[in-house]
Amino acid sequence: DTLIRHFRPTVISCDIEGAEQDLFDGLDLSGVRAIVLETHPKVYGAKARDTLLQTLQSKGLGAHPQPIPSTVYVLERSPDWPPKHPRTLLATCMKDEGPFILEWLAWHKAIGITDIVVFSNDCTDGTDALLDQLDARGDLTHLPNPASHFGSGYYQPSALNYVQTMPVFRAADFMLSIDVDEFVNIRTPEGTLESLLSRVPPFDVLSISELNHGCNDQIQFKPGWVTEQFPKHSSPRPGRWRAKVGVKSLTRLSDRIEKVRNHRPDLAVPPDDAVWLNGSGKRVTSLAEDPTENGLDSRGARDLVSLEHFALRSIDSFLVKAWRGDVVIKGKQVSNAYFRRRNRDSHHEIDLSKGQAMARSVYAEFENDVELMALHKACIEAHQARIDTLYADPAYRKRRAEIVAIAAEQQAPPPAKGTDGDTQNN
Repeated sequence: DTLIRHFRPTVISCDIEGAEQDLFDGLDLSGVRAIVLETHPKVYGAKARDTLLQTLQSKGLGAHPQPIPSTVYVLERSPDWPPKHPRTLLATCMKDEGPFILEWLAWHKAIGITDIVVFSNDCTDGTDALLDQLDARGDLTHLPNPASHFGSGYYQPSALNYVQTMPVFRAADFMLSIDVDEFVNIRTPEGTLESLLSRVPPFDVLSISELNHGCNDQIQFKPGWVTEQFPKHSSPRPGRWRAKVGVKSLTRLSDRIEKVRNHRPDLAVPPDDAVWLNGSGKRVTSLAEDPTENGLDSRGARDLVSLEHFALRSIDSFLVKAWRGDVVIKGKQVSNAYFRRRNRDSHHEIDLSKGQAMARSVYAEFENDVELMALHKACIEAHQARIDTLYADPAYRKRRAEIVAIAAEQQAPPPAKGTDGDTQNN
């Protein structure tokens, strides 16, 4: 550190036969624009090499792509990275999600999302009125889904196509498409989008692996925050048969991107030229190489950010979702198999407390708006009224009993180790 302060180098060339492993820890490299580094994984292992490269990434020095694997890395500081006060656009579709909107909105405003556009259609629970009030306050932009106007049943694709014609899209640095049951959980100490960007190299796309939260043995709907009511989730270290999960992608908007889609963008550059990262800041190639791919191997892919997916909530709320239908494509329904696949909640390891604390400060501002909270309360009452109405239908009660039975079956220990692919040792 004394040498760095005295000589103030701008370029460092380093080949010291393994002693580089901990050399850069704690050093102020803010004046260094490039490092040529010979690594020695045979001395300290591949994991330690990756930690070394991540340490340098966290100091703003990202490794150049390596078309041919090598132990020599060229790391360079991008003059405009990490971006200061980036504008990040979040686009989503909603239908009858009223009770859950304010928590979700507070969470994402707290982590640093600057612009939110919500498209709604055919709401019956007051979602549209609540969104109109949030629009009037300046918290988001609420628009009718263009698919409804044109008689199309493709709600989400239509909305995403439309948002990319809007001025807010042209002004944004990044874009993300997620649903109201998905929470971007940034796992840095600061918990913010800017802190995430400071720990990864410049990228075109950063794909975030989902982590499903089951119903947590909750049958009846209870008002409250979903991140507090449903903390248990599927294994963050699944076996290989369950390792591949869906992603949502933070896309850096530039002429290198052709189009943003729900799970990932289409590239305007050859796959080999794209910088595509996972939620641990590591390079991945499969999504760039296959434009039809929407998932990743989640093992070791959530060190910096994960996508907490509360697809079910309580069993009663899940069945309201089934009654409502899909917000992506008209007429598409969620099935019992959908519930079974996502109701895996034998783990409670992911910490949501940082995001919750940050969101509480934003939520407190909402609570000061009497009209907004009255609309929120009306949505909760409408949600419960829908549950009560559905319960009067024998077909609903039959399906509810089926879902309750599935949930009870899933709580029973598997007949043999590894049956559900969620063993701790994988």
